[in-house]
Amino acid sequence: MPRTRKKLEALVRSAALERMNILFMLGVEAVRCGNIELARRYGDLIYRIAMRVRVKIPRNIKRWICKKCRVIIVPGINAKVRTRRDGKTLRVVTRCLTCGWIHRYEFMRCRRSGEA
Repeated sequence: MPRTRKKLEALVRSAALERMNILFMLGVEAVRCGNIELARRYGDLIYRIAMRVRVKIPRNIKRWICKKCRVIIVPGINAKVRTRRDGKTLRVVTRCLTCGWIHRYEFMRCRRSGEA
């Protein structure tokens, strides 16, 4: 019995992640067409699926959903993306033009094989 339960959980998890990716792509297309409310609905659905199935939203999707208004963010259309350098650290600053929310995260660069 436990084997089938684990298989079922893995199946539900993979279906949820697949659905999140589909909703994210649909949200990007909605923003490009100018339908911000539809993009907000898709972003909200992504969060609901994650909570319902208890799955983490993948980083490549989560970074492009506004935490305040839950709209899908597309750089150049409804978001400004800038880089800031403080010493050796490089930060990416994303600003949602819908609500004004600002998200800053550190950008990790890969080291070259020759550097120590």
